[in-house]
Amino acid sequence: MKKILLGGLFLLLFAVSSFALPQPQAQVEKMVDSILGVLQQSDLSAAEKKAQVSGRVQEYLNMPSMSRRTLGLHWDSASEQQQKRFSALFVKVLEGTYLNRIGDYSGGTVKYLKQRVKENKAIIDTVIVSDELEIPVQYKMLYGNDAWQVFDIVIEGVSLIKNYRSSYGEIIRKNGYEGLLALMDKKVQAMESSM
Repeated sequence: MKKILLGGLFLLLFAVSSFALPQPQAQVEKMVDSILGVLQQSDLSAAEKKAQVSGRVQEYLNMPSMSRRTLGLHWDSASEQQQKRFSALFVKVLEGTYLNRIGDYSGGTVKYLKQRVKENKAIIDTVIVSDELEIPVQYKMLYGNDAWQVFDIVIEGVSLIKNYRSSYGEIIRKNGYEGLLALMDKKVQAMESSM
């Protein structure tokens, strides 16, 4: 009888803790709503929208995981200083690329299709719908430090991480880490001067 009671108590505690775990789709919705809220303000200029969106996305990204996955096999052979510098530049490249496309936003909406969760990983399928087209966007997420964070975004079947990994890997093979970091630094400066 004691075993049954203890087993039942364990299952109850497990069920409560499972339900207490925040849902990853809610985190994606929060991120998207926060950005769309700024983009849909017609009284703001493109520069003002960029300024308000800047930094908002970073809290939803798992930059250590994104950086490590982007460099792939090259991550382990980079020094700790190079890894930190890459992560700092990479978040600026991602943000700059995103902010420079704010003008492309045409008043679309986001539909949430499916959420798949397995242990500490999740995939959220969405589609951006506008008058002219539908763009499938998939968010891959990790749970850690009491929050779900994005570690990859797949747009129309193309993984952001794999895309950068391919081009950055080629640069590292030709010019080494310092060559990649110098190129990224130059790109960030160009992006910042155009904002």
